[in-house]
Parts: sequence; structure tokens; C-alpha cells
Amino acid sequence: MKKNSFIYVIAIALITIVACSKESNDLAPNAKRLNPLSVRSLARCTDTAHYQFIPMDSANRMINSYLYSINYTMNDTDLRSLSINADSIRLYLNSNPGISSVKLMFAHTLNYINSGGEGQYAGYQSGALTIIMAGYDRSGNYIYMPTGMVIDHATPCPASCPTVGDAAFDLLR
Repeated sequence: MKKNSFIYVIAIALITIVACSKESNDLAPNAKRLNPLSVRSLARCTDTAHYQFIPMDSANRMINSYLYSINYTMNDTDLRSLSINADSIRLYLNSNPGISSVKLMFAHTLNYINSGGEGQYAGYQSGALTIIMAGYDRSGNYIYMPTGMVIDHATPCPASCPTVGDAAFDLLR
């Protein structure tokens, strides 16, 4: 159950970024690739039937369930969240318009592997887990950056949690 709640939380965050970034690119083909969303594309991004968004209270229920399952009030070692730079996601998606879906893959960090943890169970240990993000097309074939790269660099919380604004809290506000 821990794993499912965690997967849902990560998927919700990235689906929002992926869907809206792709939509803004589709609506403004002659615009700069990293322009903010237009009002028209933002309206499309709120079409929950197409993009499969969920209400914030449902997301909070899912997050809360996961947090209590790891006894988060007494636990500062299990992973609560991962943050990925939005500009990296936009660049990846806008550079590769053929991406129709994004696959999120759990992985050990290179630091964990290089410290002797390769192939060793890490549980939900912050600093040991990351997410590798790779897009694929409608035929199911991976699409990479022109240099053959995919997105990693997920920042773990605890360890590097946001300290200001609403993102400093474990639940959505």
C-alpha cells in the first residue's frame, strides 16, 4: 500500500506538468518553447476528463495515508517526496513533441550505489531513491534528449525539502 500511495502522488504532480507543458507547445507552435501557458491552454489543462486530474482533497487524503504509513511524525529518514526541476521537464517535452506519455521509474541514486548499495534493498530511504523520467511515443518507443539523456536529478525530501511557501508543508494547501 505504501508503494501505491507514493506512486499516485508522484504521478499526479508530473501528469500536471507534462499535460500542461505539452498543451502550451501545441497551441503556440511559433512561440518560444519555454513561454508560460496562455489563458486558453490553461483552460484546457483544467479539463479533468482528458488529463485525469483529481481534486486537492483527494490528493491530500492519498498523501496523508502514505505519510501515516511511514510514521512520518517520528521518522525523518523515509522519503516523503521528490522534486524535479520544471524547466528540465519543459525542455525535455518541448524538444520532443512526439512524446505522448511519460514513464516514471524508481531507481537507486548513484551516490547510494557508489557507497556499496548496488542491488541492496533501501526501503524508502531518502537519498537512496530517485525517479528516472523517460518519455515515449504512441508506439511505446522511448524518446530521449538529442544527447541520449533522460531526466533524473530528483531532490529528496527529507534532506532537501522546500523551506518556504506552501511547498514547505507535506500536504497540498
